[in-house]
Amino acid sequence: MNEPRREGGPLRELLADSIRPNHLPDVAWLQEYLAGGAPAGEPVMLSLGETWDHTPAALLQALREVPSTSHGYQISMYGLPLLRNVLKEYVADTQRLPRTAEWEVAVGWTGTRSAMRDFAVLVARERAAQGLGPGTVLAVAPAWDYAGFAEPLGFTTAYVPFDPAAADGPSPADVRAAVAGLPAGELSVVVVNAQHNPTGANWSPQQVEALLDAAAEHGAAVLVDDAYYGVCPPGEPVTSALEILLSRPHDSRGGRWLGVRSLGKQFHCNGWALGALIAAPDTLDTLVNDLRPQHTFNYAIHLQWAMAQWLADRPAVEEYLRGEQAATAEKRAAVLARLAPDSARRAIAGPAAPYVLFPVPDGMELGDHLRRCVLECGVLLSDAWPLARTGSTKRTGYARMYLGPDLDVLMAAVDRLEAAKLWPGPADTAGRAPEREPTAP
Repeated sequence: MNEPRREGGPLRELLADSIRPNHLPDVAWLQEYLAGGAPAGEPVMLSLGETWDHTPAALLQALREVPSTSHGYQISMYGLPLLRNVLKEYVADTQRLPRTAEWEVAVGWTGTRSAMRDFAVLVARERAAQGLGPGTVLAVAPAWDYAGFAEPLGFTTAYVPFDPAAADGPSPADVRAAVAGLPAGELSVVVVNAQHNPTGANWSPQQVEALLDAAAEHGAAVLVDDAYYGVCPPGEPVTSALEILLSRPHDSRGGRWLGVRSLGKQFHCNGWALGALIAAPDTLDTLVNDLRPQHTFNYAIHLQWAMAQWLADRPAVEEYLRGEQAATAEKRAAVLARLAPDSARRAIAGPAAPYVLFPVPDGMELGDHLRRCVLECGVLLSDAWPLARTGSTKRTGYARMYLGPDLDVLMAAVDRLEAAKLWPGPADTAGRAPEREPTAP
């Protein structure tokens, strides 16, 4: 039986404290597992999209070479100019954006989540000036945790119901039906996540257009979440939602718009919290010079300097991404091959995100399955709704496995789950209709 390297991850160090680190139940299960002596071996983290390794060697070397002046504040709230200019070229080239004055780029150094929240604050503020409440954020189910930053600000969240096993994604009719169910004037933000987290679907331009049409019809703002834009293999016709948005006439783009893109997910440096913010110049200026200073200042210059050196070497970046994309494809195929035929047929593993979603074994409730995977096997999986910790979303009956770790680590995790009868493998051949997210919560 394969067994992961015991030194593979810093989980013990990250949990070595006398206080509860957070409120997530899987972390409590992990602490219980470690307190019991880790009977199945060192824990394997396949829930959080993190490996704590695989960062490009050249990027790490650049970090060792930062100038001594990199450890103080910077001046520009748009980010270190050296990185901002390189990043703008990178975004324009890879996302196929027109070389016009219609859009501008800023560096994000506190994660894309905080940028999304700032954008939501801006939308709520402008609606309040019209005597309106924050309104409703519309996304496609299952979805990332947009509710987590939007609902505390007074927004409600609604979802386009979508069978995640359907490769073609939500239809324009699905989008129209979801919007029709909202009160008049309620739609305030439409989320476009064309490289869909968690299903990995790479939406067609027509699906993106349907969401943008809804925003334009109702004057709603548009949030383009391109967190996984750089994950699609080069053979895929990668849909650029921002390219589509900027190709539309101004009066058919909806209200304000913001695009966010993660560099941490592309280059395995999530802890750096670096990314790109793309918006119309006036929107971006408000975000970085009005809203951003309310909670953060201009720092992380050493990380931005290192990232600028790395992004400037475009051939090295492209070679690294090709290697990561090929490795992810190999791991995806290997995990799917371990599933029973019926489970493999119902599994969801698109090319645009590093995850496999599979139905839990017959007769098991998802939450109990996730708990037992940790306590009995030391393997952390997650709900197919990534970080869906708030709101009234229902569970999908699908577990999510992150494909970031090395193949031997993934196979060892499957070995453990299979031995404990917690894996829908050869012994679990009885078909069971998967639980779906039938209606918008």
